[in-house]
Amino acid sequence: MTSTMSRLLPSELVVREISERDQDIVDEFLSAERISSMSDSGFTEADDETRQHVISYISAGIARGWFVELPGHGPLCLQLYMPFGVPGVWSGDVINGPGASGVGRPGVGTACMAAVLDALFAGDDVHRLMGFVSVTNVPSLRMCDRLGFTREGLVREQMPSPDGRVDAVVMGLLSREWRGAAAIEEQLVR
Repeated sequence: MTSTMSRLLPSELVVREISERDQDIVDEFLSAERISSMSDSGFTEADDETRQHVISYISAGIARGWFVELPGHGPLCLQLYMPFGVPGVWSGDVINGPGASGVGRPGVGTACMAAVLDALFAGDDVHRLMGFVSVTNVPSLRMCDRLGFTREGLVREQMPSPDGRVDAVVMGLLSREWRGAAAIEEQLVR
């Protein structure tokens, strides 16, 4: 007898904006210990200033942030997005929560990001989302492919790693290219 584990789907998730009352949860997600253990993240231990001011950046409208929760499991990830120096161009990072691996179902990252991209692209001020994904982070590269990102180029020695620095793939998604979480879910179910 074979059993197949069903993928986690965006419709099963709750997306909620990060607010001032979430400081303890943000601190847990972005603790120096957690960041140092995530070699494939764009966040580094040197980002202490950003970690300390996430809530104030969000409150001031400088950044946007969401928790993605699965009822009964708590926050699976924290997603932060900020303008990238050119009007309409934003960049972001996804930090998985301590309990994300405990869901025991594939597709957590794809479902979480799809759910948040609906919220991010809902406004008319985000024309383009871009990010850097380490060439060593194959699961994240595949997730971006599933979500419709375009691999736009390679940036040499962009990301810190335990062994020094590694190259990163520039991933980009235009707002008009975003198909929506419902379309991604339909694709995943097929």
